[in-house]
Formats: sequence, structure tokens, C-alpha cells
Amino acid sequence: MISMGKYENLGRKLENVATKQVKLTFDEIEKILGFPLPPSAFKFRPWWANDKTHVQASDGWINNGWKVNTIDFNDKSVFFEKETNINREEHNIVPTVDAEEMNPYTFERLAREVMSQHFNQKLSPRKIKGIPKLFDLVSQDSSIIGDAKFLTMVKGTSIPPAKFATIAEYVWLLEKISANKKFLVFGNDKRVPEEWLKRYGSFLKEINFYFLDFKTKSLDKL
Repeated sequence: MISMGKYENLGRKLENVATKQVKLTFDEIEKILGFPLPPSAFKFRPWWANDKTHVQASDGWINNGWKVNTIDFNDKSVFFEKETNINREEHNIVPTVDAEEMNPYTFERLAREVMSQHFNQKLSPRKIKGIPKLFDLVSQDSSIIGDAKFLTMVKGTSIPPAKFATIAEYVWLLEKISANKKFLVFGNDKRVPEEWLKRYGSFLKEINFYFLDFKTKSLDKL
């Protein structure tokens, strides 16, 4: 993940735009930022959602009074529109997507909604002091810390070594953190966390695994 603050150059650029609308190509945005946009920005509309819980949105346009109006993936461009009388809380809302359109970004949004209800506390992306990762699901007082993982088996059947390594990395990081509740919530393919637990679950300490079915929004503790 890109660390917080790296999208602020885009926000500063928009802040200095005098017109109410501006079109920027993906190439222009990358030049402003000083680094390449992630692949998801070229494929998934939810990456451009006006959701202030997403670092790119909050730092890149929302905090400077702008919103994304239109995305053209064929033209590789974005139309930004200046807002007036902004209600910041409205930017927590992301349009609902069908299960067929679910991807890591939309799953993260769904996981935030469901896990916030599960713990009865609002969870947001936050960095934890001393940890070089941005966690997706953290309470305001950092007493609850978790992350969302949208994973699948390799070619639908084989164990995914790289994804297992990612899970192990986050488990290791969570073990270094002092929090009342620590967890990972998985989506897409339940076999991934189940197979990981079969191999390494005996080493887990105070970290819970959940599986969230994005079609029914049902949550299972593994």
C-alpha cells in the first residue's frame, strides 16, 4: 500500500485550479504525484470513489474541496469537479456494487461496514505507530485493529504461496501490536484462510480470522 500523504501533491494541484472543473489524464496525475498509479486505478471505478476513508480520495481531492465526477478508462482520464458547502460525512458513502463487480477495493469497503457493525465501533484505515503498514480496519482508539484480504486459490485449485506469505506478514505485524482485538477478514475464496489455518493456525496468538460472504454479507469466525 502507498503510505498516507503521498497523494497530497494532487490535492495541492487541485487547490490551485481556478475553474470549477478540470480534466486530468492518468499520465498527468502520475507526473503530479511523482509515482505510478496502482493497476487498480486503471481498472476499477471504486478506486476513484469519493470515499474519505480511502487515502487517495481524502488526500488527493476531498480534503481540498474536490470530487471525482467522471472517469474515462478508454481515454485514461478523470474529470474533477469543485464542491461547495461540502458535507464531509457524505463522503463515507460509496455506491453499492453488485457481487459480480466485487474486487479488493469494494470488498474493503464492505468489510469496513460489516466489521464496524460487528464490533459496534467505526473502523477506518489508520497507521499504527511503529508499524510500516496501513491497516484497513482500525477503531479510533486503536483498541481494535484488522485488515481485509480478498484472495483466491491459484487457478481456482492450487495453494497460493505469495498470498500465504502476505497473510503471514500481517499476522506477524498484528502480533507486534498491543490491541484488545486483532483480526483478519477474508473474502472471495474461503479455502484460502482455511488452508492457511490448517498449516499454521496452531501458531496464532490472539488473532481471529473471519470470512465475509459478500453476496449475503454473512460473517463467519474461522
